[in-house]
This record gives sequence, structure tokens and C-alpha cells, in this order.
Amino acid sequence: MLDLATVRREQFAVCLDQDFEIIFTDGVLPVKLVEAKRWGPDQPPNIRQPFTITFRAERNLRLPQGAYKMRNSNLGEMDIFLVQIAADANSSTFEAVFN
Repeated sequence: MLDLATVRREQFAVCLDQDFEIIFTDGVLPVKLVEAKRWGPDQPPNIRQPFTITFRAERNLRLPQGAYKMRNSNLGEMDIFLVQIAADANSSTFEAVFN
């Protein structure tokens, strides 16, 4: 399992445009990683630079903010705290912040 306490933006950045799955007890929700960007002021090399990652689902839905089990073929399984930041008629967007 990916160690979210030490993971860096670069580990997610190589997975841009890749499929991830949010795992539920009764199935999975496919989402795509659409952004991995730096956040906040520069940090010393020994401190992780804060970053955000953004996922998009190709359907309009509402998920409560919370920790979700996710899976990616390159990164494996992880629990990520997601917050829904947008939705329109065709998609929903979720963000995770690492600081």
C-alpha cells in the first residue's frame, strides 16, 4: 500500500490521465487523475512540498467528503481523503490535499 505520509507529487504526476478506481463494498467508481500540482510556498528539500491531486468522474454524482479506498494499476491501493470540488451535467471533480 502507498504510504500517504511520505508520498510526493511526482509519484502521482507520472499517473496523470490514468484510471483510478474508488472502491465501494458493492462495486467501483472509475475516475481519472487529471491534475497533480504544487501547493503553497517552497519547502526545504527534506520537507515534502504540499500538493493537490484532482480526479474526475465521467458522470454527475455527489459523494460526501471522506476517506475512500482507491486503486491504480501503478500505485496500488491507498486510502485518500477526497472532497468534491465541482459537478456539472456530465462529470464530478474531487480533490485531495497533501501537506
